[in-house]
Amino acid sequence: KTPKTSKVTGILVREDVAPLRSPVPRAPKEDPADDPKNGIRDRPQEPSATPRTVVINCANVGTVFCESRKQLYAAQLTETGGSKKGFMWEGVRRAFQYYESHGLKPQGVCKNRTAVLSPVPDDLKSRVIVCPVVDDQRDTDDLFTIRLAMRYGCQLVDNDNYRDWKHQENKRGTDDIIRDWLLGAGARLKVSYVFDRTGRFIPSVPPRD
Repeated sequence: KTPKTSKVTGILVREDVAPLRSPVPRAPKEDPADDPKNGIRDRPQEPSATPRTVVINCANVGTVFCESRKQLYAAQLTETGGSKKGFMWEGVRRAFQYYESHGLKPQGVCKNRTAVLSPVPDDLKSRVIVCPVVDDQRDTDDLFTIRLAMRYGCQLVDNDNYRDWKHQENKRGTDDIIRDWLLGAGARLKVSYVFDRTGRFIPSVPPRD
């Protein structure tokens, strides 16, 4: 057919040419890995861009490290960030290094009294929070260690078994939510540890990435 001039645009158009249409998107092909019949129900998740957190009780770790090193460092307690009470920041530092080497982000929790006797070293300050002083509240660092692990759903590193937090209903600071978590999900996230004869940090379970 003879092209005609459009009255609107003044451009020659052909009436026998169909207008362009947007292509209809096709549904993506199903991945066999998603078919339960193949025995595979879940794909591996992509790693998060943000490293997972691990909460570390500094007073506990520093004290355990000091006890394990007592014979070696008896004359050096005050030379490596230690106090007369038997605490060394070097133990916390080694625990941090262990988890960082596995791609995790350690969050240290330090009781106020410990920070007064042995100030947080400059290289650890950005990764350690010092607990406030709370009247009539003992073990404030335990409470915040638990609360942070509950908040992030992550492992908590502490050799304390938290028996009082689990079973003493009259303990200040605890409640049914904390008790249920410690006896349930928290029990699976709780990490005990040792320092071997070389001072290497060894957790009871591997890191969760």
